[in-house]
Amino acid sequence: MNKAIFGYQTMVMAPVHQRGMVTTFSGVLILVLLTLMMFFAIRVGVFEQRVSANDSRQKLAFHTAESGIHHAKEFLLANGALITSDAEDLLSTGADGWLADTTDKRWQKCSEAGLDLINGHGDHPCFAEVNSDQRAETYYYSFDSATGAAPTSDFADYTELALDTDSIIPGTTETVAVEALLCVLEIDADDVIPVQGCSTDPTLANGNYFLVTILARGQADCVGTTCNAEAKVSEQVTNFGATAGGNSPDVPLTTKSSFPPSGTAEVVPNPNAGGIGVPVSVWMNLNSSCDAAEADPSSGSWATCEMHEWYGVDQKPEDMACSGTCACTQAESISYTDANTNIIGIDMVADPEFPCDLFQFYFGVARSSYEVVKGYAQIISDCDSLGEDSFGLYWVSGSDCLVNANTVIGSKDHPVLLITAASLTRFNGGAKMYGVIFVTDVEDPDAELEMVGTNTVYGSVINDATLGSYQGTFQVVWAEDVSEKAGNLGGLGSVPGGWSDFHEDWE
Repeated sequence: MNKAIFGYQTMVMAPVHQRGMVTTFSGVLILVLLTLMMFFAIRVGVFEQRVSANDSRQKLAFHTAESGIHHAKEFLLANGALITSDAEDLLSTGADGWLADTTDKRWQKCSEAGLDLINGHGDHPCFAEVNSDQRAETYYYSFDSATGAAPTSDFADYTELALDTDSIIPGTTETVAVEALLCVLEIDADDVIPVQGCSTDPTLANGNYFLVTILARGQADCVGTTCNAEAKVSEQVTNFGATAGGNSPDVPLTTKSSFPPSGTAEVVPNPNAGGIGVPVSVWMNLNSSCDAAEADPSSGSWATCEMHEWYGVDQKPEDMACSGTCACTQAESISYTDANTNIIGIDMVADPEFPCDLFQFYFGVARSSYEVVKGYAQIISDCDSLGEDSFGLYWVSGSDCLVNANTVIGSKDHPVLLITAASLTRFNGGAKMYGVIFVTDVEDPDAELEMVGTNTVYGSVINDATLGSYQGTFQVVWAEDVSEKAGNLGGLGSVPGGWSDFHEDWE
């Protein structure tokens, strides 16, 4: 019986040992699976970390390139008077225009770089021009900033803009190199499509309108000269003027009120403003619906005469400045008026359709939104800082703009657009200015313009304010190129569709 019981117990225990082996096997299998899952998770995590690190490096390189673009814009804006000028000694510092054939020359012709501009490719900035047919008509920036002169050979070694990149990128593991292309625009205002393209011929493209393609190579995660991430970004910017949306009167003097109420005004007309051979000296308000009082052409003392009669020589001086005694004599005048005689010729236009909002007419912005134009300008509180090296657009916002006697503002090659909203604007004897003066009452409805002594503006004057006391002789000498260039001033704007992160030929 005991043997029977023992046999029974043996038979009962056998299946129990078999179930334990299955459990052990299952546990080992689960551990293997967990190990495999752990290795897979580590692999995925490492992969994602690498992707994240690569993405971070690439973004850092991109933002580095973008910072170079923005810094280049400020650099170009600060040198706006030099960019497309070919004049020597343009500024009193002796600085030459960047197209001048001197050691200061910074723009080199792509056609002279020894490149296959049609079929070639590479890291030279000329290959960043998308239109290969246009590459020969563009310039690339090349200047040896170490010596302060244009390089005499191998321009490719000096194609970076003279920027302090260390101040842009304070770290040591990111770098940015910025290059530039220049397109001097050929403009035909009478064509359906005014922009004809780029040109390196100064007789076709005078430099008033230009487009610069800024090229930036940003690099990140750099150790020495080896970098693990790179981004190439380009952006096109062009010069735009405060008058871009408006109309620039092609006359030397535009006024919404009587000019001058006293004293003498001498005006040298635009000889073709009214058509071929039809001169216009003054365009004045005779619109009864305007709030401003209508101009009276018989007020004060006028004298208008042709340019050669005012200068007293057949050829006007290269710098336009009068070197002697320049004046309109009554015998040579087109129009003149004094206390006894009033002769108003065809060059004095009193317009019943004169625009009541002269600010909007000229700038393309309603006077109620004048802050838009003001935002383009260098804002100054007085005119003390203005001088021969002044260029660009200025907005005077303050109690007064007093131009001291014998002060010269701007020059023929770098004129000034002076918008004065000061309560009092006064030019004192002997003051001269090259460009456009726009006097406005948008900030002070009682703003006045005063003249003391003999003052000369080479370009044009637009009076959108009240005239105060006027003593002496105010001379306005029409200069089409000066007026046009001054009206185109304002800043650099991005070209719609001009941004790109890569071009296939620019490696």
